[in-house]
Amino acid sequence: MTFVADQLIGEARRRQVRLWVDSTGKLQFAGDAQALDDRFVMLLRAQEQPIAAKIGGRSRDRWLRRLTADEAGHALLYLIPAAGAGPNTYRPMAAVAPAGLRIEAVLTPGREERFGEAPFTDVGALADRIAEHILGNADRPFAVLGHSTGGLVAREVTRRLAGSTSEQRALFVAGAMPPHLVAEPGPDPSDEELLSYLQAWQGTPAALLDDPGFLRTFLPTLRADLRLFHSCRRVLDPADRVGVPMTVLGGRQDDTAPRGVCEAWLPWSAGPFTVRMVDGGHFFPVTAASEVLAEVARALDVAAR
Repeated sequence: MTFVADQLIGEARRRQVRLWVDSTGKLQFAGDAQALDDRFVMLLRAQEQPIAAKIGGRSRDRWLRRLTADEAGHALLYLIPAAGAGPNTYRPMAAVAPAGLRIEAVLTPGREERFGEAPFTDVGALADRIAEHILGNADRPFAVLGHSTGGLVAREVTRRLAGSTSEQRALFVAGAMPPHLVAEPGPDPSDEELLSYLQAWQGTPAALLDDPGFLRTFLPTLRADLRLFHSCRRVLDPADRVGVPMTVLGGRQDDTAPRGVCEAWLPWSAGPFTVRMVDGGHFFPVTAASEVLAEVARALDVAAR
């Protein structure tokens, strides 16, 4: 039974069918009609309990880190970090979060407690997994905010949530270029080139950049994250547009995603679209967290502090 459930979960991913367990413990699925043909639906129903047990049994804390202590808040923000970063980078946001907002940061393999796990290098595979965990845990209206490469991942996650019973109210993209501006992958960068990326992003303390031990352990994850970034490249297709309201946030001092780059996201939106610029460099979601979370609060109808 377990083997059959594993095979069906793998086939669901191949067909881009979203599987999740709702708050009652029941298996739910969503996808297009061609993917959910009668035979496949019958197989899913026949294996409903073992599939639900496998999906529901995945450790929630393994993929999500709660940054706020608010249990009773009526809205959720799922935060997808920048390349090389993990949830701890964004903990300062908790101090200025509106009282009615719960923030859950996505923890992907290759960083923090999951450092020993192989990081993802393909955005499609990563977005599948993140969408599964959001669908299995979201119990109230929510928004998704992705920072830098995380913004590109957030768009892919939002596409996978479309057509499900999710209560996503908004997509926020912060400090990111749109998929059609992502460069074609080239040769793997040298360690020196990776260091120059870190310095340009202005998010890594100088003491760590001068620490050979840190560099030996961290650079392989960053190299994998750059492959993930290049896998986000897409040619604009109307079918890929996002229907939920999209807000693109930019830092006025961020040379990697100036206003023109933020505005270039417009063709990827099929719904309300807004660009907001705030003071700060590439890590403005941390340094200007109050302004960023005020935008989120408005979208989710949460009273800001």
